[in-house]
Amino acid sequence: MATRRTNTLLIVLFAALCLAAMLVTGVFNYLLAGDPRVLVVTMKQNAGQQARVDLKRDCGSLPGVTVVADQGDPDPRKQGRFPVRFKIGGATPQQEAALEECVNRHTDTVRGQLTEGDR
Repeated sequence: MATRRTNTLLIVLFAALCLAAMLVTGVFNYLLAGDPRVLVVTMKQNAGQQARVDLKRDCGSLPGVTVVADQGDPDPRKQGRFPVRFKIGGATPQQEAALEECVNRHTDTVRGQLTEGDR
């Protein structure tokens, strides 16, 4: 049968383990994580895959900007309905402004844009 001292020791060790787990998770998820920002560009209803390809070609090669690869079914009829994503983590404000200016030149196919992952 466990003594009161053993029970207390087990409770303290469990609490210390929980605290250590929270601390390690916080350090790796927030303090050491990179910049997760992504600019999501929503296309107009019938823009299609070619408009997405044109936007990626024109704006994806700007400095500090990389195109996030499409996921899922690679069929162009299906991908044409989804937004285009640009990774802007680590980009300077001037590079972000250049990307937004580039996206704004595609007014006939772009519906809107927003930044995801901004802390």
